[in-house]
Parts: sequence; structure tokens; C-alpha cells
Amino acid sequence: MNATAEWLDVDFYDVLGVNSDATKKEIKSAYRKLARTAHPDANPDDPGAEARFSDIAKAYEVLSDKESRTEYDDLRTQQMHRRSQSSAGFDPWSSRSHQQSSFVDFNDLFGDYFAEQQSRPRHGSDISASLGLDFVDAVQGLTTTLSVDGRSVKVRIPAGVKDQQTIRLAGKGAAGANGGPAGDLLIQVTVSTHATFGRADNNLTTTVPVRYEDAVLGGEVSVPTLDGPAVTVRIPAGSSNGQKLRVNGKGVPIAGRPGDLLVTITIEVPESVSDEERALLEQLRALRS
Repeated sequence: MNATAEWLDVDFYDVLGVNSDATKKEIKSAYRKLARTAHPDANPDDPGAEARFSDIAKAYEVLSDKESRTEYDDLRTQQMHRRSQSSAGFDPWSSRSHQQSSFVDFNDLFGDYFAEQQSRPRHGSDISASLGLDFVDAVQGLTTTLSVDGRSVKVRIPAGVKDQQTIRLAGKGAAGANGGPAGDLLIQVTVSTHATFGRADNNLTTTVPVRYEDAVLGGEVSVPTLDGPAVTVRIPAGSSNGQKLRVNGKGVPIAGRPGDLLVTITIEVPESVSDEERALLEQLRALRS
């Protein structure tokens, strides 16, 4: 928010009914109370309600923001200093003088203030960028280079970054002014899908087919992993379609503590069987009946 000449015409602290050393909480509380009682809807017969409510909103807008409040306080301090130096009997900022002198040049007052503000160290602005990642790179992390505002920035993407997550890299944004710190680089990540694996929080997910006789009797199945060879997983007897098995430590390696691999089994039913298989199945059906 930029300082304006109208700030000198109004005592925002007086408008809200608080002291100049009021805390942010006290300012917020005073505004909420005044907003309820001074709102034009609550004073339909008062023609000045709308203007008064506008002053209250403006005062809160300035005083609730740390930066704009500091600017406002600095201006008030400079204003009082200039008044103390003015000749006796004449106050160039009194309401009468202000009304009679519409040509008053505010540059005299604001010039020193703005010059001081411009010479202060200022924080650089943040910069936004986008980055598309392969599923495996998002899980395992990588170091890459981005082109940002015509410069190459080397960035480290941590392991386990999620789709649509925003990564903040401190000090990689726009340069600060007058020795101020640089802004941050905000990278929004888009992660591609994987043909075999999915993700649930810090766990990886996959689906494997299981023969119906193994589901009934129990058995073993080979399960692929993202970062190494397949592992053999034991199938409990009597497993049902959609049942989940867990492979510990084969998930997303976040903060050195990897999640798990969650395996969903789908029971395969053959579309055709041999005569011998059919005979055995008929015997099984007869027994179960």
C-alpha cells in the first residue's frame, strides 16, 4: 500500500478509538465493534453513516497492515516535526490554512519520506514457475535447472513431492534493492502418471493378478517395485478379490522414512479351461454342493 496525501488529513487511530501504540489485536477488535454499530445498514436514517463507515474501513485498512502502518506513523512523525519548526501563529497544515491554500505542494513533505523509503533495503519479489516431473523423479527427487527471468537456476526437488504441490526455494526469486534480500522462487509441480504404480500419501500402490487356485489355497505372487527388482509376496489362503497386501519400506522415501507398497490382488478367472481342468472343477462343484 502506498502513502497518500489524505493520510495527513485523518487521525486513523482516533477514527478507530485506539491509542497510537495499540496492538494489532486491539485494532481488529475496535474495527469489528465499529463495523457492527456504524454500518450504513444499521443506521438507515443517518445520511453521514456511509462516509463514517468508509473512514472506519480506511483506517483499519492502513493500521491493520504492518508495512502501511509504519509508513503512516513515519508520515505523522514528520508532520509533527514540520509543525514544530513552523513560524509562530501559522500552521501550514491547520484545517483553515489547508482550505485557503489549495495549491499546497505535498512534495515538500512526501519528498523526504519517499527518498528515505527508496533508500532502504527492500526485499525482492517472489517469482512463480512451473515444472513437469516424471512419476519416478517426483518420488525419488532430483536436481534440475530452470530458466527463470532469463537466468538459469539450479534447484533441488526433494523426494516425495506431490502433484500440484508448490515448492518454495528461499532466495531464488528477484534480487532485492539497496542490499535487501532476494525474493523466493515458487515452483508448482505437475507429476505425470505411471503405468504400474499410483500413490496414496507416502505409500505406493499397484495391482497384481492372482490365480484363483492360489487365492483359495494360498500361494505366492511376484510384485514389481519402483526402485529395484520384484519381490515375492505370500498370498494368504482364502484371499478375496480386491484384498490388499503390504510390502514394508517400498513406498515414497520422505525424510528418510519410506512408506509402504500397497498391493491390491485381482483374482484371474480363465476364459477357457482344458477338459481335465473342467472335470476337476465339476468334481469340486459337486463336493461344495
